[in-house]
Amino acid sequence: MMNRILCPVDFSECSLNAVEFAAKIGAAHQASLTLIHVFTEEEFGKTLSSKKTPDRYKQPTIDDLTKHAEDTLRQLSEEILRMEGKHGLADCNYQFTYGPLNEQIIDYAQEYRYSMIVMGTTGVKDIFEEYIGSNTAKTIKQAPCPVLCVPTAANYHIPQKIMYATDYQQEDINVLTRLTLFAEPFRARLHVVHMYHSENLREQAAYQDFQKQVKDALPQAQLQFEKRAYKDDVVRSIDQHAIDQSMDIVALLHQRRNFFERVLEGSTVKDISYFATYPVLVYREAK
Repeated sequence: MMNRILCPVDFSECSLNAVEFAAKIGAAHQASLTLIHVFTEEEFGKTLSSKKTPDRYKQPTIDDLTKHAEDTLRQLSEEILRMEGKHGLADCNYQFTYGPLNEQIIDYAQEYRYSMIVMGTTGVKDIFEEYIGSNTAKTIKQAPCPVLCVPTAANYHIPQKIMYATDYQQEDINVLTRLTLFAEPFRARLHVVHMYHSENLREQAAYQDFQKQVKDALPQAQLQFEKRAYKDDVVRSIDQHAIDQSMDIVALLHQRRNFFERVLEGSTVKDISYFATYPVLVYREAK
């Protein structure tokens, strides 16, 4: 059951776009939404190091900045509840806190048992490149719940086609069970897309067995099974399939040693803006 959504907000265009997705999804699920703004050391540093600000005014400047941010957050939460409360959003509250960004988000989500985190992203660098210190990637790696990564260029509309890309993992049925619950209020169809490198008899048999296992486990789910071949770049193939088939959301399982993890090793990822126009919903393997 998805009843609590957490959405980090820094008032950028990127994060405000994610807020819209979080509010609409929350309304569809009759869930509550929490907007969280983490006032970080970096923000303190910018104020304290400003050459334009005399030393005797720096503390009041910080106080003014934090008060303005908290007031803006409160007004935003009130406006969202006014607009989406009539469509099913149970509540919209806010949390203003201090400290390291990722730690605060993850700890808060874990302490209050949030069902999903919705974060704004600028593309593949936020989603995949953990080695450059992406805030979104760090959150994905440690979050206690699924993370919906919303690109700045994505426009919200009711999702009708949700793609789950996999290469057969033990966690697939667990993820698809949760994904079915996510898709239910939208009446969206789940497209289970098997990513494979080469076609052979063993591959065909595994594909048929996988379909049977999923259908047996989820007999009532609206599932459509598809296959997509890839050569060297599985990320490009996932992205291209999503574009070709007009998918509204792409779901992935972030699991060590699976193909999602291996894309981190590819040098081409740095230079190509995949996943720029649709959200990516990332599940982590169960511990």
